[in-house]
Amino acid sequence: MDWTQSRIKSFIISVLRTGARRWPPKYECLQDAYTGQKLNPKSGRMAKHYRCAACQQEFTSKDVEVDHISPVVSVEEGFIDYNTFIERLFCTKENLQVLCIPCHRLKTKQEKKLR
Repeated sequence: MDWTQSRIKSFIISVLRTGARRWPPKYECLQDAYTGQKLNPKSGRMAKHYRCAACQQEFTSKDVEVDHISPVVSVEEGFIDYNTFIERLFCTKENLQVLCIPCHRLKTKQEKKLR
């Protein structure tokens, strides 16, 4: 089976994003947003909590995501090239923020709409 250019690009981006999950600045960003161990109202157990940079509420680790403040794929230009994509994906912690899942979805939706 032959792969189209689109499928190859999608595969490469997926592999890069998978690797970015272990990027050390991501964990530094999470540590900066850490507010302590508190009772999780959903489970009744103690859990690590993090502050959302957008709504300022506290959430458990399952309910937050690390977001790129400046998007990896440019809102104005879209995908430029792999070098730019990699440079933006593997950024410093200054370009990362912790967002709760609803805030992250809203931000992503707005960025896609602008694209």
